[in-house]
Amino acid sequence: MSEESLREIIGLVETSKWNQVKKFIKFVIQKTMKKNTEYRLTALDASINGKKQPNYNSIIKNRENIKSIDKIDDFNHLSFYQSTQTSNNLIDISQNNGTIVVLAKYMGPSLSDHQIFDFSVHMDVLDDPFFTNGTGKKLSCSEFLRTINHKKQPEIKSHQRKIKNNLKQLKEEKISQDVEVFVFEKLTNKNAFWNETETKAFKNWKAKNINKYRIESGKITYYKGKPTKYFSQYLKNLLESKTDKKKKTPIKPKSKKSIPKKEDKEYSEVGVFETLTGKNAIWNGTETKNFQEWKGKIANKYRKETGKTAYYKGKPTNNFTQYLRNLPKTKTKKKKIPVKKKTSNIKPKKEEKAISESFAFESLTGKNAVWNGMETKNFQEWKRKIAKKYQKETGKNTYYRGKLTQSFQNYLEKLVKKKTN
Repeated sequence: MSEESLREIIGLVETSKWNQVKKFIKFVIQKTMKKNTEYRLTALDASINGKKQPNYNSIIKNRENIKSIDKIDDFNHLSFYQSTQTSNNLIDISQNNGTIVVLAKYMGPSLSDHQIFDFSVHMDVLDDPFFTNGTGKKLSCSEFLRTINHKKQPEIKSHQRKIKNNLKQLKEEKISQDVEVFVFEKLTNKNAFWNETETKAFKNWKAKNINKYRIESGKITYYKGKPTKYFSQYLKNLLESKTDKKKKTPIKPKSKKSIPKKEDKEYSEVGVFETLTGKNAIWNGTETKNFQEWKGKIANKYRKETGKTAYYKGKPTNNFTQYLRNLPKTKTKKKKIPVKKKTSNIKPKKEEKAISESFAFESLTGKNAVWNGMETKNFQEWKRKIAKKYQKETGKNTYYRGKLTQSFQNYLEKLVKKKTN
């Protein structure tokens, strides 16, 4: 039939009939050549006009360029590739033990000359598949099976084995060429192409894996429009890792260590809140408003008193956890202390409470010095400015062995008092 359809042809022929295969290549390219599109030719270990070339590349844009195919005398592997808005056309040719193996996938008319290949398989979307054996006769699937089953000579059997091996090899070659499509469809159970164009899910999946591979390995993913050997292996490993995960792992009995201790629960934020207030911290699986407000207040109080952060990577720090443990103790230990009469001989002690930079910043600006366990940008800039100002005015250092100097603490305290007064 002459209708255009998506077709796949697998052909086997002896190397002596290379000129016949050239005619087939020209036929497919002529019928699929369109405006503003081109075929890319890649030849490995080829002989072009009698000259050996390990890697030969060419572009076929018009009918004149098609004649350059006649210059190819010998080769190890040939590839003709064209990409359009509606289809991706490919002719892949290799040699194996004196046999030329042709794999063609294109959007176009059917092949009328069935004597080109010694054996071929023809498949398309509209008609049933058929076979040819070099005589020009088309065989249906049932006729082909009947022919095989009736001939029982050893030579025919060995020929069948050879065909099976070649088909198996062709399958493997096809998988290696379309490894991205193969892996994507196996992993996701979705189509990579729809109406001969890549689906959005397939494009996104490709982009993610390309970026991930580049970051992990630092290597390129494509060479001359095809996935590299290492990238292809990387994609195959993704498929293998999925199958490994499907294997059932034996369920281990819960150990005593996995059961949370009563003490840990009591001294967590939830336990401390419920002990101090007598209210629920969680209701219907979500934190109550009272609990959220209490957490914010207690974290701010802790930062002002100690100058340290309450959380690191979303979890309470060890020091903050210890601080929480002491809260219920201080509540239970609170007792009335008898008031002693003041005497003239006893001098009141000065409060020896060290002022922190975060406390000074929050007192002076009314802004948070720490947010989500990290110092804010405003706080960092303020620290640099106040340190420079102090050094200009006094000529002294602000830190000694990683801690604020006493004189710098006094300086910060004066700034806070000035504002409050």
